[in-house]
Amino acid sequence: METALHPVKMLTIKEAARLVPGLTRYRIRTMCINGELPCVRAGRKYLICEQVLLEYLLHPKQEAKQPVVNGIRRVDAR
Repeated sequence: METALHPVKMLTIKEAARLVPGLTRYRIRTMCINGELPCVRAGRKYLICEQVLLEYLLHPKQEAKQPVVNGIRRVDAR
């Protein structure tokens, strides 16, 4: 059984920001660095798969919110 390879369109941070007007280049770069947005590093550039970016925008990861007690939120030790 043969599997066909499909070309994947990779975007630079600048192209991704142009594709999604609500996100700035700075925010996309921060998301890549923090691991919030899956990406590949090629030299000094971050490359983001267009399909992964669209999936992330449609179904963002929901983080469990920390309970707030008397206006104070618990911060985990690093």
